[in-house]
Amino acid sequence: MALVATVVSGQELKTGNNEAARPLSPAEQREAFTLPEGFTIELVASEETGLPKPVSVAFDDAGRLWSVTATEYPRDQDPGVWTTPGRDRVVVIDSPFGPGPHTPRVFADGMVLPLSVLPYRNGALVAQGPEILFLEDRDGDGRADDRRVLLRGFGVQDTHTLPHQLEHLPGNWIVFSQGVLNNGTAVTTRGKRVNADKTFVARFRADGSDLEILSTGLNNIWSWVQDRNGRVFVHEANDLGYGLVPWERDATYPSFIPRLMHPEAPYHPPTSPELALGGTGFSGLALSEDRGSSFPPPWHEVLFVANPITRSINAVTATRGTNEVYRFRQLPDLVRCRDESFRPVAVRFGPDGCLYIVDWYNRIISHNEVDRNHPARDKTRGRLWRVRHRDMPHRPVPNVAAAPDAALLRHLQADSTWELRAAWHQIVQRNARALVPALTALARDPAGDSGVRIHALWCLEGLGVFDREVLAALITSPEVDIRHEAVRALSTLRPPLPVAVALLAPLAEEPTFRVRNEVLRYLRDCPEALDPDTLAWVRRWRTAPDLGRKVKGWDREYLEPGGVYESAFQNLLVQMVEEKAHPRTGGVESARWTGVVRTVPSPDAAARRQREEHLAVLTRQVEASTAVDLERGRRLFHAACAACHSVERNGSGFAPPLSGSRNRTTEALLGALLDPAQAVEVVFRPFQVETTDGETVEGFLGDVTAEVLTLRFAGGLQRVFPVKEIRSAGYVNGASLMPEGLLDSLSAVEVADLVRYVQSLQ
Repeated sequence: MALVATVVSGQELKTGNNEAARPLSPAEQREAFTLPEGFTIELVASEETGLPKPVSVAFDDAGRLWSVTATEYPRDQDPGVWTTPGRDRVVVIDSPFGPGPHTPRVFADGMVLPLSVLPYRNGALVAQGPEILFLEDRDGDGRADDRRVLLRGFGVQDTHTLPHQLEHLPGNWIVFSQGVLNNGTAVTTRGKRVNADKTFVARFRADGSDLEILSTGLNNIWSWVQDRNGRVFVHEANDLGYGLVPWERDATYPSFIPRLMHPEAPYHPPTSPELALGGTGFSGLALSEDRGSSFPPPWHEVLFVANPITRSINAVTATRGTNEVYRFRQLPDLVRCRDESFRPVAVRFGPDGCLYIVDWYNRIISHNEVDRNHPARDKTRGRLWRVRHRDMPHRPVPNVAAAPDAALLRHLQADSTWELRAAWHQIVQRNARALVPALTALARDPAGDSGVRIHALWCLEGLGVFDREVLAALITSPEVDIRHEAVRALSTLRPPLPVAVALLAPLAEEPTFRVRNEVLRYLRDCPEALDPDTLAWVRRWRTAPDLGRKVKGWDREYLEPGGVYESAFQNLLVQMVEEKAHPRTGGVESARWTGVVRTVPSPDAAARRQREEHLAVLTRQVEASTAVDLERGRRLFHAACAACHSVERNGSGFAPPLSGSRNRTTEALLGALLDPAQAVEVVFRPFQVETTDGETVEGFLGDVTAEVLTLRFAGGLQRVFPVKEIRSAGYVNGASLMPEGLLDSLSAVEVADLVRYVQSLQ
């Protein structure tokens, strides 16, 4: 790597950036891609055609492509930025499937850092800062002329963990996720207030009338894929054993700052420990499942992960095994790019069966590699790419939104998952009740495709049609996904409890936890009181798992998957049925612990200049080193770093994980060692507790419940503070738990060995 110093707008860039990092034109970048034999990549749109900094992509029921721009990212700790109109836009490409590049049209402007868009009816739902909006085109001119706030009050402390990932759910819900660093209280259009602290998955009604938390944990979930049979996959942004997650409602997943979904919830064990994709920013997920006209084997029925850190699209297969535990296997990457600014932050399969990739296009991807306001952060470029296989036909894309009602049944049976979903949306949104007899026949057909039968059920569910014979046929299906969706739909349709209990009776010997859990959720959430016979029926599923059987994962030990964890989770649901409790958050007043109790002054200009000079010298020394001893570097790492940092999910998880550091520059690693307070994410700031007897303790914030707060320390130690004994508690700004001066005792050779070892971590 050639060391250069480049001046941009009067500021010198950090060393370690080379000439290869110069921005490439879309045409130049296209030549830098590497794909498997038979695949090609095509430019759909870019900044040259009016698409700067796109961050998401969605397709409506007419086949139009929607996206949003976020040109001012990041704007952390700046709540005022959303109070005035901004420069960002919601854009549409009406015919995106032919040869490009295409010029988007503007649907709405004056936006400020929108992160997700979901076409809906005659407009779009948009997640933007503290709000989720509905932008409506009332007069049909192709532009939004009405803007309504559906949900408000989300925290805006960190702009890369704001609400995002809007997607449709059956039962007339919209789902979204929020990351770990924001705290707020969300308010619906009916005034319902919901704790919106930390990371979670939630669902809301499209009119903003209701909001429910569905699961908690995972530091940031930039993905949501629901397959044709209703199974949901997500991933956690960091490579911590949750690179792919078969998601389940009510689960508590681990996070840098934990939030329990329910007070007694067991933490979900690692879901994909066999994967090591590298990187700390997985940002999108797509599934190739179209029947007959999408990617061919071995790329069919494959999950594709957008990995902006490694500048690649990873490919992973999923196999469902005992007790619904999935096993994942990594395939060769679908896309790699030599352009160091290629940053895939979202992926989605389109109506044409091709994979669409949103390219954030930025040499700087992290918050802390350089200052947030540094001019080297690209604010103008962005690309949208399409991956196609040569064997794929250029099939026509139907306008399902304009199809007559009778034609929607044909679209509902399409090979294309997009077309299938578009028909479901249209049938429900049009309230097409004349199709109910045909939908009933599709749902009941035992020889029919399982995905079609499930979507026919979703249509009936969305229309509010309860058909006892249909539900009885689906609940007794030999296919677990069909049984699961039939039980789940009962929670929407809400027949009289005796009728529902009779329908559920054949599931007394249900072999799968997933279906049993859905039965328990229905009985927990139904408004009627349960009689003794029903409670006795439920208690048959209570088990006594061996809680000593555990597996090591990121940050802690977990109950062993494949039976132990599943039994403990099921027991929790049984307990909630017995208590007739609706989903609880444990009464955690986490917002009271999110303030700042102390701020460490920033270094003055002379100290900053001295630090930069020291950094430049060390960087040159490391880059010039030729005889590197990785074994000595490993020993130095384990002596100085392993007590806090995890590698490949081994370690305490106390500090930022270092897996994937092969993608970190020498200058960035040395900068974090020399000035950890400058480089650290806010989630890793010290947390200070002052007790009622005057003791002050600093550590890393761990678990928080209504009764206790836990501080964690290097080496896995921790201390539990009863809440009633805490006088004050909060973060220390401008500081880091990593001590300064770690390099002072090392020779130049040892510094090089340590840095090169960290850079060898996959």
